[in-house]
Amino acid sequence: MDYPSNVTVKKPITPQLSTKDLSRIAVMTALIVGLNYLMLPLVNIKLMDLLVFVTGYTMGSLSGVLVGCLVWLVYGTLNPYGFSLPILVATCLGESIYGFVGGLCAASRFKVPRNISVDNEEFWASNVKLGVIGFLLTFLYDLFTNVVSGLTVGIPITTALIMGIPFMIPHQVSNFVFFTLGGTVLINAIRKFTVKEVT
Repeated sequence: MDYPSNVTVKKPITPQLSTKDLSRIAVMTALIVGLNYLMLPLVNIKLMDLLVFVTGYTMGSLSGVLVGCLVWLVYGTLNPYGFSLPILVATCLGESIYGFVGGLCAASRFKVPRNISVDNEEFWASNVKLGVIGFLLTFLYDLFTNVVSGLTVGIPITTALIMGIPFMIPHQVSNFVFFTLGGTVLINAIRKFTVKEVT
């Protein structure tokens, strides 16, 4: 039996964020919050979800999750439509999924081509895949946040989901378009400025 002095304790492996990572997180958060306020008149039509996903893809899941949470902590608190703590928590969690999945996509076999020529079939195949991913993530986000909203205001979940349909449709359709037309281009543009790329 080893005595305590002979036992080697291994430190748990934890994700590390460098100063550059923190700077990029701050820049992306500020950019997304600014765009959210600019697009405020367009209800549920924002570039936020795409940019959080792109952050996760180009900087890793941890950075994507942090940006997703930080954006909503600012935008959800200083919001002319009002503030609700349970809904804020739900939107922070829901938004972070975009960044997390973005990082997973980069770490998996799903690779975005660097050739963004409109004549490149791989470019368009990547666009469509990103569009589908964006649509599915948005559906899950809307489902989750509508359920939480219903529970918060005390109405049946079915009613909350039905009432949320007019807001879900533009959100999901616009995200499909944004992810399809902008996903590949933005990933290529942003990863030029990031030293760390998930491979």
